[in-house]
Amino acid sequence: MLATGMTAAQWRTAVATGRVHRMRRGVYVLEQATDDRTRYAQKVASALVTRTGHFAIGDSAAALHEFPTPWFGTWTSRAICIAGPKSRSARGIRGDKCSRTIETPWGLAQHPAEAALEVASTLPLPQALMVTDHAARVLASTTDRFELASADCRQRVREALCAVSDVPAAQLADPAAESPAESFCRGHMILRGFDEPLCGVPRRGHSGAQYFIDILLGELAVEVDGLGKYRQGNGIDVLLDEKRREDDLRAKGLDFHRVLVEDLYAHPDREMDRLQQRYN
Repeated sequence: MLATGMTAAQWRTAVATGRVHRMRRGVYVLEQATDDRTRYAQKVASALVTRTGHFAIGDSAAALHEFPTPWFGTWTSRAICIAGPKSRSARGIRGDKCSRTIETPWGLAQHPAEAALEVASTLPLPQALMVTDHAARVLASTTDRFELASADCRQRVREALCAVSDVPAAQLADPAAESPAESFCRGHMILRGFDEPLCGVPRRGHSGAQYFIDILLGELAVEVDGLGKYRQGNGIDVLLDEKRREDDLRAKGLDFHRVLVEDLYAHPDREMDRLQQRYN
């Protein structure tokens, strides 16, 4: 803007009146994002734009790759995490010459697999799977639900993650998980000792219609849905569709257990108690 003839006084006025927003010294944006993740991504990008050879790592890379937040808090409450050729601890910059990187719309970032495992290493298994399941889906490079649910795809992405760090969240990652809540639920199920639950399992109903089960335990379908599913659009139609789907699958011998996302996040142990009683 200064190059177009704006004076320093006019620039200061533009900042003071909110026409432009200062992110850090020498870095401004015309509009600050209103959603939490994008606002945080703007902060990360502003830390990268003036630094050659630097890239986002850990939490910051996870945000740039649009990972779900596993902390049940805001992205903007997380510290900015970047790395470069040399460590500058006073500025919060880690020295890193080994990480693989990938270009994002916000700037250079740690490879999704490496970012996922760095974040997951600090978390309990249920929250760690929220991150590694998402990374597994990215690594699978497909949106085909049959492929995502296949044993071959699952094994391939697990091997890719374990090549970075052979931790439980890498060994158990499932690219067929459709939501962070499914991953969180599956993690708690594993901790409770259930045989490995699988996400997105394809099943046909009595009518021949094709469905995908959120989480399958033997012949028990565990469905994980939030209240928002029934509040958007015509909630009655959504409920009726769910009832028809369940009836169609029950006619083929499948049983059902439903978990409300809000209850799961608030009281995971209680929800696992309910599931254990139902499964047994």
